[in-house]
Amino acid sequence: MEGFRKLMAAKTNSTISDKKSESDNASTTGKSKLGRFRLKMRMLSNLGARNLHSQQTFVTYENTYKMEPTENKTFSTARAEQVIEGVFEHYLQGKNYDPKIFPRLIKTLTELIRDRVKMQGLERYKIIATVTMIQNKDQGIQLSSRALWNHKFDNYASVAYEGPNYFAVGSVYALYHD
Repeated sequence: MEGFRKLMAAKTNSTISDKKSESDNASTTGKSKLGRFRLKMRMLSNLGARNLHSQQTFVTYENTYKMEPTENKTFSTARAEQVIEGVFEHYLQGKNYDPKIFPRLIKTLTELIRDRVKMQGLERYKIIATVTMIQNKDQGIQLSSRALWNHKFDNYASVAYEGPNYFAVGSVYALYHD
């Protein structure tokens, strides 16, 4: 009799735990179905928004077939050198080399030079600006650059600036984009 009671108690406990796990599975299945439904709705709403947005902003331009810049819209190395010198004089005058501050300063100077050269009204030119700063510890340095371009319309300007304990070299490259 005791063996029968133990067997019945074991079956009852396993039945209760089976029902509990089934209810847990049902609740997680319901949650996962709801999650999948929400994901599908989000994807559909984003898909519609993307198509609507792209239709509104799609603009086509006719080709101008301009193979060379107009006379007054060409890149001037003298004006670009003045821009670089002005930026260097304004932002670097009296500053000492600081390896913690100069990386951000170099990025800012590069963006300023590029934007100011672009404001000169150059149409159809791609402008590339670089700034290199070197701490002066009585060492030698050689900077060079190479490019493949059209020698009639593409050009560059470069300026070197000497601070109290550093050198700065700024360069601007202008490439005509036909």
